[in-house]
Amino acid sequence: MRIVISDSTDVYRNLAIEEWLLDHASEGAPILFICVNSPCVVIGKNQNPWRECRLSDMKTDGITLARRISGGGAVYHDEGNLNFGIVVPRTEYREEKQYACIVRALERFGIQASMLGKTSMAINGLKFSGQAFCFRGESVLHHGTLLVNSDLNRLRRYLGPELEGIETRAVASVPADVANLTDFAPALTISALSDAVIESFRTMYGGGRDDRWSASQIPEQEMDSIRERISATDWIFGCTPRFQVTVKGQRIEVEKGRFPPEP
Repeated sequence: MRIVISDSTDVYRNLAIEEWLLDHASEGAPILFICVNSPCVVIGKNQNPWRECRLSDMKTDGITLARRISGGGAVYHDEGNLNFGIVVPRTEYREEKQYACIVRALERFGIQASMLGKTSMAINGLKFSGQAFCFRGESVLHHGTLLVNSDLNRLRRYLGPELEGIETRAVASVPADVANLTDFAPALTISALSDAVIESFRTMYGGGRDDRWSASQIPEQEMDSIRERISATDWIFGCTPRFQVTVKGQRIEVEKGRFPPEP
């Protein structure tokens, strides 16, 4: 088993680390990745940023937009949000086991969490975690957010449509009332929750050598290559599924994030 904790708060770098770990999972050993990002919005692989984020407000406030390799909905990250990723062999992946890892970690603080829909977790109906999956080769990445003491006013400011009336087949986020874990366990910290998730992961996947890794061990050239690709406009906006929208009375069609579409 391998545990990797990032010392970077750059969302592009952390997404790159996560993708590298997925592509280089060796010998079937389970991997846990932990990171915290500076304020940003991360959308799912098949989402439309103009429908999911208030891009104008984000630009004004200097908030980064990123697109991840997994599906699911848009989420807000900041220093009050803990991100985790678990990589396991495809043959051993059990969705309920990954959720149980987080439930057990929270029980250490007297928090009783439950599922909200298929991919979210909540307390008393209030969402604190969104999770998503990526199947690639022989491995699976299951990752998610954990709102500890995040700025929920900013979350609500940035998550929402920039343009109304978009017609598209892109995956839509499911609105939900949210809460921080500190609303239920006021003394909880990012550090304490990180330790609890690591301990829960060790308990559930124990039996092998606990290999604590630093992300700095990943070849910098490989890391830079992934980061460059996922921070590019062609990935963040160009991967948007085709959509139609009316702007100033004109109906336009946007393909690969561009209008007019490229010939």
